[in-house]
Amino acid sequence: MVINDYRQSTVRLEERGTRISLEEILYFTGLVLWLAQFYMSRTIYADFYSGKLPTAVRYFCMLIFMIKIVLTEKTIERKALAVVLTAAAVFIVVQRNINTGMPLIQALLLIYGARNISFRRICKVLFWSCVVLWTTPVLLDRIGIHSVSREVYRERVREYLNFNYVSYAAIYFNNILFCGLYAFTDPDREGTGGNYAKRREVPWLMLVFLAAMEIWIYVITDTSLPFAVGLLCLFLYVIVIKLRAPVLNNNAFNRIAAVVVFPVMAIATYRLCLVYTSKNKLLKKFNDLTHNRVALANQGLKKYGVHLFGIQIKENTDMSKGDYFYIDSGYMKNLINYGLIVLIIILVYYSIILYAAIIERDKVLAIWLICIAIYSAFNNLLLSPTESGSFLAFWYALDLIKWHRRKRHKPGIRSSIGSKRRRIEYGAES
Repeated sequence: MVINDYRQSTVRLEERGTRISLEEILYFTGLVLWLAQFYMSRTIYADFYSGKLPTAVRYFCMLIFMIKIVLTEKTIERKALAVVLTAAAVFIVVQRNINTGMPLIQALLLIYGARNISFRRICKVLFWSCVVLWTTPVLLDRIGIHSVSREVYRERVREYLNFNYVSYAAIYFNNILFCGLYAFTDPDREGTGGNYAKRREVPWLMLVFLAAMEIWIYVITDTSLPFAVGLLCLFLYVIVIKLRAPVLNNNAFNRIAAVVVFPVMAIATYRLCLVYTSKNKLLKKFNDLTHNRVALANQGLKKYGVHLFGIQIKENTDMSKGDYFYIDSGYMKNLINYGLIVLIIILVYYSIILYAAIIERDKVLAIWLICIAIYSAFNNLLLSPTESGSFLAFWYALDLIKWHRRKRHKPGIRSSIGSKRRRIEYGAES
């Protein structure tokens, strides 16, 4: 039989999945380069390149994101908004401290540039890029081709796995874990359960492999906090996605929890760090479990205080140059470094994403954000795509909220759910 018309064929390619737009090319190019320069500055890649190269690549990425915004935004108002926001941020940063504020501007461009880009595709790019960038230094260390010297600190020997600091290998692997689980799990926003058999999920064997990797990284690096968060993510994935537990559904309790979980975690972290004293045995025990993070944040509060627009923090991670001082908590570091206003914006920003995940049953994203809310009390990963790509889901979350409102106010929208839902899940979100 000869098929003369492609419409008679029973085998078709998913057209949206095989196409890539100009805005995606620009954004993903900037994103991959961004990831590369970040790994370059944190791993053995820095041994083979000049120290100036990551900075040059970082500014080049910012240029790509700005070009993407100006070329692909469809209205003058949106183009102007991006330029004005960036210019205002640069002006404020220059007036205060360029080194402190520049990462905030870079995060702003990463977020704004993600408009009209599929968040699921972003996660896939993050996943595969980070797999290559993370695996290369680890393999070189394990094979013995190139290894960073081992560090002995407080009678504990830690292997770097070719990362500058022992915790980076564990923290960055968790981002690979989060992105992979999200990118390769289909959503179930309808909640009918009818498509469970067809829904793509991460296989059991792969989950076992990921758990084994978490254990191996913990054993070789002795980084307990990333290990606990990674296992928590896998546990929730098994319970919610694999075993179909009726949790994280769209109900009043979960909607309220989605709005308050990040602010509550931030306030609780602030109060804990504020009242910390080594004389309190319970607080001291908790501080020891978190590897002195509470005491360091308490020291930072006493030294710098809290300001509306933040203040530059002078940190020292080289113990040969004096007392170690570094604020690891994401909530506390953003509060002191960028100020109360910026922290509130960040908390509202994440609350919007988690709220959208709950109302439209994007449960893997909800699991991801719950883990980030907990983990941010101890590590600063709220605005870094190498540590948590979830902050790039903002525009996707806004689309979900808009769609949910239209669905509620227009009863007939479910009759056309096929085209709309497929466009969101497998079109814009393919």
